Amino acid sequence: MSAHILLVEDSPTQAQQVGLLLESAGYEVSVASTGDEALEMIQELGPDLVILDVILPDMDGYTVCRRIRKQVLSYIPVLMLTQRADVEDRVDGLEVGADDYLAKPFDEREFLARVAALLRIKQLQDELQHRLQNERRAYESLRQIALTDSLTKLYNRHHFAEMLQREFDTAQRYGTPLACIMIDIDHFRHFNNRYGHAIGDWVLQGVAQLLMENVRRVDVVARYGGEEFVILLPMSNLTAATETATRLRQLVENQRWGSPAGPLKITISLGVAAFPEAAVDRAEDLVDYADQALLRAKANGRNRVEKWGVERGKEDP
Repeated sequence: MSAHILLVEDSPTQAQQVGLLLESAGYEVSVASTGDEALEMIQELGPDLVILDVILPDMDGYTVCRRIRKQVLSYIPVLMLTQRADVEDRVDGLEVGADDYLAKPFDEREFLARVAALLRIKQLQDELQHRLQNERRAYESLRQIALTDSLTKLYNRHHFAEMLQREFDTAQRYGTPLACIMIDIDHFRHFNNRYGHAIGDWVLQGVAQLLMENVRRVDVVARYGGEEFVILLPMSNLTAATETATRLRQLVENQRWGSPAGPLKITISLGVAAFPEAAVDRAEDLVDYADQALLRAKANGRNRVEKWGVERGKEDP
């Protein structure tokens, strides 16, 4: 595929001459006669090279080049042409972002050689950018694998621990609330034993998706292990977190779970703890208190929410 060159030249005669020279060398050429037209065509066409005359009817080539560098995010080489050949003009062109500078009249072989050199630079820049994008995508994919649970696509326990420590440090430093909800799917072994592990996985994925879709963007949802999930709620006190847990419990219970094996009845038990209501000194203690509240919810009949009490080491009756 031939390179696309935008020629910015207000003289029809010179535009035709230079355009024919470039086309004879195998390039695709578009022509703009004003600076404004050139800027519009650059945005529309995305040329591989801009050949820019210094003298234009609406603005000088220096202004056009400066705007190209300011407005166009991708790299486009600029070759400036001028009737003057003094050092000051060349310096002015390079200072506004031109890649090369050529005085008219020019030798055709030198002109085409400079065009080819700038297009090689453009090609190398594009290849480098493409390589960097591929490497960035690969890094993000690997990072996502490292941070998430492969089955549910939620954060994994390791990443949750990092987020927990970060949010707990913030809560301690600024005296802001932080809550934790531990969640367990009731009678989960029943699904695996009766329907097989494929249906068990389906249940885990369905509950995980429902949780993710019904919390705030700032909340951190993770698979804690087996059929257990955990939610970290920054800026939520015990009352607010308990309301969230109650809403999630109701959503799971009222959801119509039409699995490949037929309709299922799925419920969850939840335990809630919050800082500073629970006067914990370590981030892990907040999870431990929520887990103890969860154990009480399961002991009290499942499909319910229990919360840790205000006093350390003492739950609500």
